Amino acid sequence: MQKTRAFAILAPVPEVHLISGLEAIAAQLDSDELPPDQLPKVAFGSMEFEVFAEAEKLRAGKAIEVLIYAMNPKAEQPLNPEVTWRGLYVSYVGSRRGRYPSKAIFRPKSTATDSPVWAVFWEVQELEQLKTPIPIGNLRAKNKKANYQPRFIPEGPVLIEYP
Repeated sequence: MQKTRAFAILAPVPEVHLISGLEAIAAQLDSDELPPDQLPKVAFGSMEFEVFAEAEKLRAGKAIEVLIYAMNPKAEQPLNPEVTWRGLYVSYVGSRRGRYPSKAIFRPKSTATDSPVWAVFWEVQELEQLKTPIPIGNLRAKNKKANYQPRFIPEGPVLIEYP
């Protein structure tokens, strides 16, 4: 799948779910459940269905770069937050009574105790930790002239200019 360079997505995800997401991908590679022509993916929940609906309209069938801020709710917030993970957004699906409607193998095991409150689930391939973090202050919201403030911490997924 080709990747668009028209925009990207910046999204916060709890770090525990990112690490567990890598385990979900490894389990898919070892499983017979994944069709041979399908790449492994991981699905994260969100209430921001408008953001993903907008992304679907703009992407023209292409994958979208996702820059991920790894949240750690138990730690103090960093002075200058950075994007430390990335992936390729490939689709989103509506929830079924707040739960992921597809196979559980695509969800991080760490999400098993989450309350079923999500509106949509966004699916990512090629999830990986970045070798060099990207300061969030170097990123800019889509169609804005100025970058985010250096101490900006995303509270939900947002569309950004492709970095």
